[in-house]
Parts: sequence; C-alpha cells; structure tokens
Amino acid sequence: MKYGYAAITALLLGILSGPILAQGDNTSFNWKFEEASKLMEEKFYNQAADIWSQLLATDTENANLNYKLGASYFNSYNQKAKALPYLERAAALRTGSLGGFNTAGYDPFDPRERNAPPEVDYYLGRAYHLNNDFNKADAAYQKFLDNSDPKHELRDLASRGKEQTANARLLQGSPMNYEISNVGQVINWAGPDFSPVLSVDGNALFYTSRRVRPDSSNSAVIDPIAGQPYENVYVSYKDREGNWQKPEVLNINPAVGHLATINVAADGQTLFVYRDDGGDGNIYESKLVGEIWSDPVLMGSDINTKAWETHGALSADGNTFYFVSDRKDGIGGRDIYRVVRLPNGEWSKSQNLSPVINTRYDEDGPFIHPNGRTLYFSSKGHNSMGGFDIFYTEMNDDGTWSAPKNLGAPLNTTDDDVFFVTTADGRRGYFSSDKNSGYGEKDIYFVDLPTEMEAEGLTVLKGYIIPAAGEELPPSTILYVTDKATGEVKSYKPRQRDGVYVAILPPCKEYNLDYRVNDKTVHTEDIFVECESSYQEINKEIYLSPVSLAGPASIVDLPKGAPPGKKEKGETVKPIAGKELDPSGKEKALTDAEVKEKGGKRTAPDASYADEFTKFYVYNAKDIDQNDQRWKEFVDVVVGLIDKNGKANVVIEASASKVPTKTYGTNEVLSRKRMEDARARLLEAVKARGKDETKLYLEAVNNLVQGPRYAGDYQNTEKYGKFQYAKLKVR
Repeated sequence: MKYGYAAITALLLGILSGPILAQGDNTSFNWKFEEASKLMEEKFYNQAADIWSQLLATDTENANLNYKLGASYFNSYNQKAKALPYLERAAALRTGSLGGFNTAGYDPFDPRERNAPPEVDYYLGRAYHLNNDFNKADAAYQKFLDNSDPKHELRDLASRGKEQTANARLLQGSPMNYEISNVGQVINWAGPDFSPVLSVDGNALFYTSRRVRPDSSNSAVIDPIAGQPYENVYVSYKDREGNWQKPEVLNINPAVGHLATINVAADGQTLFVYRDDGGDGNIYESKLVGEIWSDPVLMGSDINTKAWETHGALSADGNTFYFVSDRKDGIGGRDIYRVVRLPNGEWSKSQNLSPVINTRYDEDGPFIHPNGRTLYFSSKGHNSMGGFDIFYTEMNDDGTWSAPKNLGAPLNTTDDDVFFVTTADGRRGYFSSDKNSGYGEKDIYFVDLPTEMEAEGLTVLKGYIIPAAGEELPPSTILYVTDKATGEVKSYKPRQRDGVYVAILPPCKEYNLDYRVNDKTVHTEDIFVECESSYQEINKEIYLSPVSLAGPASIVDLPKGAPPGKKEKGETVKPIAGKELDPSGKEKALTDAEVKEKGGKRTAPDASYADEFTKFYVYNAKDIDQNDQRWKEFVDVVVGLIDKNGKANVVIEASASKVPTKTYGTNEVLSRKRMEDARARLLEAVKARGKDETKLYLEAVNNLVQGPRYAGDYQNTEKYGKFQYAKLKVR
C-alpha cells in the first residue's frame, strides 16, 4: 500500500499521539505493530522507530521488537548510531536456526513473533562496522553467512562487508596527513547542511540545507520521511575581505518538495540541481540572470530517463557532462555516464564512463576538476572501507582512465562519504560529514590536501570589475579574451552583484583581455600565460572609473584581518612547510644577479601604454630602489604624462613564486605586499619631483602566485626567479 503525504501525516498523528499501551493491551499492540511494519515497508524508518520504541517498552526481552527497532534506526535518515545496542540485544535473545527470511516459522508481520531473523546478524555486523569494531563486525557477518539461505539477497553484501573491514584496517592503519576543519557557523547551523559545490574562483558556495527559510515560509512543510523541512538550495558569497556572508535561499526552491545542489559551472552562473519528481529523480539546470535564478529546466538528450539520475558535473569548458544513473544497461547499481557537446550545441547520447571506474556496486557524486582530467567520485566498490568512499582518477592522453585511488583516512570513513569538490588549485576539498564536533546533524567541512594533489596545467584568471563609487556594475559589462595566435574569442560576463569574473586559460598562450561596457573598451591589456605545469592563478581588479593611487592603502593592501599565516579568505592555515635556508641553517639572501630573468617567453611592452617598468626580486624582497636608473626613466615618463594630460593611469602587477615564504606566511601575502610597495614607491617618486600625486589613477591591479611547483630546490634561481617581480605600466 502506498501512502500520500496527507495520508501518512494523518496516520502518524494518530499513532504517535496515542497513549503508551499497556503490555496486555493486545488490540492496541497488534494495531501499532501492523502500522509500524507498513511504515518500514514504505521506508518511513524514523516514524517506524518511534512506534517500535513504544512497543519495546512493554516487552524488553522480545528479540523481534529489539531487531525491528535496531533495523529501523540503522536505516533511518539520522539515527543510525542508536541501532547497535538493540541489534546486540536481539542477536543475544535470538533462538534456533532460522533458515532464511520469512522461513522456518519466522513471520515478520505477526505481532506474536518474538524471535529475530538471521538478518539481525547482518545488521549487527554493519553496526559494528560503522563503529570501527572490525573483529566483531567480521564475526557477525560470518554468523549471518553461516545461518542464512544461500540465495539470500544480503549474502553478497555480508561478504562485501568483510572485504571492506579488511580495506578499513589497511587504510586506517596508514592515515593520510589531512587537516580537516569546519567551514564555520555562518554556513552551518544546528540541522543538516550537505552537498557543497564551489565556483571556480572559490567565492560562491552552493549547498543543500534542511533549515527553516528566513521568511518561515516552509516552517510547517515537513518531509514525512526525515521529519524535517524539505531540502532547499542555499548560497553564500565571499565579500571583498574573503569572509563568507550570511547564506541566501535561492528563489528556485519549490514550496513543497526537494531541491538539492549538484554542480555549478566554472563562472558560477549556471547551477545544476536535483529534483525528486515523484521518486523519478532528475537533473535540472538554472541560469543566473542579473540577481535572479531562472526556473530550472530539465537537461536534454538522454541524461534524464525513467531511471534515477542523482548527480552530475560539468567540465570547465562546458563541453562534457558527467552524471549518475541507475539505468538498466549499467555495470551495476548506480554508474557514472557522460555526454559531450555536439557542434549544434546539443548533448550527445550518453555513454557509460568506464569499467575502470564503475563497479558492480554503486558509484555517485562525480566532480570533474577544472583541469578537465581529474575526476573525483564516490563508490561502494574498489577498496572502499564501508559504504561510499571518495576516490579520484586521472584521464590519460588516450582518453582512458587511471585506476581509481582511495583518498584514505581520516577523510574517508566506514560510513558514506559522498559529494566531494575541490578548489581550482586542487589543494583544498569541501565535503559534508556528520562528525560529532559539528554544529548540527551534518556540517560542511574543508580539508587541506597534500602538495602533490595540486592541479597541473591549469591557469585561472579571476578578479573583480569595480564600478565607480556609489554606482552599480553596468549590465552590459563583458570581458572578451582573445587567443592572439588563433584569433579565437571567448566572452565572460561578471556576476552582477559584485563584479566577480573567472576564466580558465590554457597555458603557453598569449591573450588579449578587453573589458567593455556598452561595447566600449574601458581597459585592455595583453598577457602571456607561462608554460609551467603547475597551477597558476592570475587575480585582476579592474576599475571602470580609475581611482586615485594616493587614496586608501586598502585599494591594494591586504584584506582586513588577514595577517601573515592567514588566508585572505579568513580561514586559518599554517605557513607552507619549507624555508629558504643556506647550509648553515640561516635564511639565505640572494643577489639581484642570481634572479636575473633567464629563458621563458616574455611579451614586449604593451603598445597601448607609454612605458613599463619591471623589478625582479630575490626571495622575500619587495622594495624598489629610487636610485635605480631604469626606475628614474619610468618616473620621467609618468611625470611627463601628468604635465601633458593632467593625470596618468597606472596598472600594477605583482607576482610571487611558489617557493615557501617563512617571512610572510603565504605567497599570496608576499605578492600583495610587493604590489603595495610598488604603489608606495611610485607615489614617493612623483611627490619628490614636485608633482601632485593625486593625479595618479589606478586602472587595474594584478596579483599572481605562479611558476612551477616547489621541489625543495630554492637555490635554482633560474627556475623560480622570473616569477618574483613587480611590474608597473602607465598611460
């Protein structure tokens, strides 16, 4: 029998509001036993557990009631940890050798049944397994295998359970050096928060939450299965200082029913969500139009079918979509599939991703890194230590996939670990967990990953387009990026609310950046993306109305409250391991000659600027010598522009290599310090010439950390020196 929402609500109200029955009240006992059994059939385990708890209070030595309550807790939405003592009691009270489910006299629907079935040992094994008591888990699994019918549907899972406990012993015996931290109470609350997805620039975090909306519009609309509000999609944005802001509920959430986060496009302006369409889960997409998200649209091709599609991920170039389905042609259970963008813009027919990745068990939660090659996913197969574990695999040059690797403990646990995403550099992952240290039932956490997990061959251009003070960003603002070798042009629209933009740039190429408003160029420059294999990030802040260079230092200074050793984004991190030391153990001071630029393609001075000055630095240095002859020549040009035009527009770019800095904590801090020092030195030089420094206007600031991944060879100045500089351009 299937229950509708109104019917199940009425049923629960009638059952749960009734009095606790007396032990001899057979009519009431029988009726409640029947209804609890029906609730278990319908998978309303939380509600069934409430009734079994009432019945067990009248007959604590009843093996069947202990089993029913333990099984309901174990399968419930959020009470799994309560199952163990009841399953232990049921197993201890069980008598006889029952040959399998519903055989040898056991009747699960008979209120007079007092014995427990063989399944109690399987669930007891799972409960021990989740509790990391692997020896007891193995014993319980084996007892179930010994006493159950050879054709029992749980036998394969019991055998798999023993394989997973063996995996768990190995993985937990050699834990990874992960630092796991809660994202914080701004994001998390006392209830469940989960399935985080992150924009490539790291400034927008979308996630799913079962909280009451700010306007309380869903306070009386409760999911009968979970006994909590339905799943809704929220987003939190980082402000200019890098702090997460109060989460906002998206306008696309339905009045009744689930909507959950799946993935977000690289620019943060196309969101993929899951909707439970009457049990036929499907994948939808919604686009950001100004400040409003469009109504979700069902994705095309055969991405969605009558089967259950649960999750998906779009590649950064928008040409490949990976998704999960339990359709019949799969390798087993839920598999990962993919579709590719056709020349006409439509999606191709779907293909099963690979038997290297998909197993006869379930796979879920794919996330394709912006480099287009690293795929993270969750699986109950491979060497999972229990439930879903998080794995990653790399696409080979021929399009095949490498053998998946388990991310290991303590990130993975013996429970389900799903929905893992990383930042663009691959060094930080976000995931949800129900750790006891959280603020609520499930919280969102981040983990700092080892250096070897850093992405390769990827450059991210990101930043802000900043309107004049007191004005909003014009909706017509667009960034055009032109590959100067091929002439290919791509356009990127900044986010209307804060001017944030992001683009993925293949390395070893020269690009023209053209920022336009109403199709009129407001800023343009050429950049060359170095041919380095490691991750590179270019941060550019463009001022639509240039601001005075003599204004507040906060224009290019460190974000507020971000001392060395802190990320600008407000999350505490330890300084990167490693120091620039000479053989005696002291920090080594290198000469300018040692960091002379050697090799590597460099662009000629941009023809749209009157002059360009570049200063290369030794490790940790950041000053510009006012007596440097080339600097004096650059200042002459600046002063000449002020005399001629009454002003001079300046672009400042600063860069740090990836050699760790003990002095400044992070290379991001060092890069911004170099940028601020260049600003200060130019102001001093112009003022020393007797000119009005307020006639200097800041058009753009560029902040980079780039170059090859640090390999402990700080002495190799040819390798790292060319990425340690400050550059000023003027027009």
